[in-house]
Amino acid sequence: MENQSSIPLAGFYSAGTEERVVIDSIKVYGLGAPGDSALTSSVRASQVYLPLRSSAESTAFCFRYLQKDLDTPQLIDTLTLDYDSEPRFVSEECGAMYFYHVRRLTHTRHLIDSVAMPDSLIDNVDIERLKIYFLTQTVDDTPGADPDQTEQE
Repeated sequence: MENQSSIPLAGFYSAGTEERVVIDSIKVYGLGAPGDSALTSSVRASQVYLPLRSSAESTAFCFRYLQKDLDTPQLIDTLTLDYDSEPRFVSEECGAMYFYHVRRLTHTRHLIDSVAMPDSLIDNVDIERLKIYFLTQTVDDTPGADPDQTEQE
């Protein structure tokens, strides 16, 4: 009962390896939020909290990549969650909080490959609710590298 906020935590993963990744120079902000306030604008991030609006049925978030060659409006990704808000009374001391039942999740596919959400209920348990899989490049993906070539002794 210590955590009274139902805010989904999203983790960042590689679409190729499914391992956690750290995204350099990313800015995440809520679309339509007052002043489109940034939730994170950091040099490096591997997770971000995505607060939902209890007074709305949908919240959208923009992912802007600030790295050189990626900082263009054409590459900004958008993640949208459509949901039902459910107020829950917890106790006299804690008061009420909102739980969310996600009906639909959509996203653009510029650098986001896919998004996984194992459970559609978002409550106040502070765990990773979303896994965002990004298209990533590994050393073997570099131009000129031959994926069939093996290292010789």
